[in-house]
Amino acid sequence: AEGFFSILEADGETEQTGTYRPEHVKGDIKISNVDFTYGNGNKALHDLNMDIRSGSITAFVGLSGAGKTTIVNLLDKFYHPDCGTITLDGVPLEEYDTQYLRDNIGLVLQKNHIFDGTIRENIAYGKPTATEEEIYDAARKAYIYDQIAALPHGFDSKATALSGGQQQRIAIARMFLKNPPIIFLDEPTASLDAIATEQIKASIDAIKQGRTVVIISHSISQIIDSDVIYALREGRVEQSGTPDDLYVKGGIYKDIVDASARSLNIEKLSRTLDPNGDGKLFD
Repeated sequence: AEGFFSILEADGETEQTGTYRPEHVKGDIKISNVDFTYGNGNKALHDLNMDIRSGSITAFVGLSGAGKTTIVNLLDKFYHPDCGTITLDGVPLEEYDTQYLRDNIGLVLQKNHIFDGTIRENIAYGKPTATEEEIYDAARKAYIYDQIAALPHGFDSKATALSGGQQQRIAIARMFLKNPPIIFLDEPTASLDAIATEQIKASIDAIKQGRTVVIISHSISQIIDSDVIYALREGRVEQSGTPDDLYVKGGIYKDIVDASARSLNIEKLSRTLDPNGDGKLFD
């Protein structure tokens, strides 16, 4: 409560901001020798070094508390590093106009905020000036248009009445509407059932095309097609490379993949899907 009132009573800007506003953002991100400590004294990142290439898919994996979400918070300028540098397209992040930076970043979280309004209004949050046709097109790309259209009041239905999976697709529709060059996905399918997860993965796969994507997920299906994986442990990069390379090397990524396979009972599942042993798992 004290923090909330200090913001309300602030005389000036409550966030640091620069003035740099380039015509285009490519999405090349470089993190060099970054440390970060939370206000409670918990040091979350230690000498972090990463190269996130424009147009690529980069995944962060690791156990809870490894520092994955903290990195995304730094890239959004929600926090600032203790030391080291973060650059976007070769320019230090602190030099960017903060609002401009966030206008060029899309964020889909494990649970996204749905406002007390219509579905139309909630999708338009991604671009308040959007036309009706742009909103409909975003809903189609997020694979939720037909479900909305089938509701008694269509796009004028209350968004808060949607299921968890449908609300996730609303967040993805916002992303299509915003059309940012950089996307951060933080556990976008966690706590959803298998069918909803598959549908949302299709939406996410569509929006990844031609953008710089950073994904955090414990779901191997979400990260196995990444170009580069950074495996983190206790705020440090333990391994980096392609999914295949990291699995062959062994280590935390292989441990996570193997644990996922065991939890899904992959061997029995494969026999169920392929009872004749002909290698044809799906019709």
